[in-house]
Amino acid sequence: MVDMDADWPLPPPVNRFKTDRRSVDSTLPTTQSIASTFSSLATPVVAEAVRRARELSTNCDAEGFHQLRVAFRKLRALYWAYSPYLGEEATAQATEEFKRLAAVAGGTRDWDIAGDLLKAAQESRASMGLLATAAKAKRAQAVEHSQSMIKCDDVEAFLKDVLQRAQERLESSCKEVPVQAFAEDRVRRAKRALKKRSQHASRQEPAEEEDLHDVRKAGKKLRYLLEFFQPVIKGGHDRTIKELTSVQNKLGLFNDIAASESLIRAASFDDVPAEVVEESLQWLEKQKGRRMRAAERRVRIMASA
Repeated sequence: MVDMDADWPLPPPVNRFKTDRRSVDSTLPTTQSIASTFSSLATPVVAEAVRRARELSTNCDAEGFHQLRVAFRKLRALYWAYSPYLGEEATAQATEEFKRLAAVAGGTRDWDIAGDLLKAAQESRASMGLLATAAKAKRAQAVEHSQSMIKCDDVEAFLKDVLQRAQERLESSCKEVPVQAFAEDRVRRAKRALKKRSQHASRQEPAEEEDLHDVRKAGKKLRYLLEFFQPVIKGGHDRTIKELTSVQNKLGLFNDIAASESLIRAASFDDVPAEVVEESLQWLEKQKGRRMRAAERRVRIMASA
């Protein structure tokens, strides 16, 4: 009889991907206009996305997919920041495509994470080897799907087009408007949104998974904006970025397990016995509960600050 209460080792909570917390342009002057600042901030992120998309055709390592997804997430945050001048329709059209491309790029990394978790379970439950092998095959399928859906030339053409359209719109609407007050206002609004979502999640007992996911997304948006605008907003924000990163790590550990559970539940494994799949889901459910409680504690601390 399998002891489902046994402690199975998890992969060490180490971030495999290096996070560059430096601002995109540390010399960004406060006298620059909103229009010129957008170009300064967006151009290097677009270049990173194009480079990562180009590499996918020959390199399918996990970090490449992850960094491509991060680039699209940063562009979504940037377009949200400038949406008052870009307009609702233009912002929605661009961000929806950023979201779609990020999801396509993220499919491979999702299977990487699930595979790592299953390998950890396999150390204590040898039967998990079948499912870990099957997850590796699913990962290979995800790579093929991402490569077929993300064509470098198409991505580059799309990004250059939306960047040019946005720049033209900003040049016509806010060419002479200084960026500092604007940046401080958008960061302040992002902080309020994070606070609101944190307080909502902390009022639930236990917290809802979707609420914790919303907190995680709001925290990422704020962190990206702080990294973008830190050179032009008053006060040091290194501590805030550090605290946000810490909270994100806790929420990320929970999200990884929750996402892996959903991924396995939604997939079909023809060569894996149903009892092995069920055993893995029970283990993931248990680990998810632990990670969820840890995430809840951090969110409640943040909500009360």
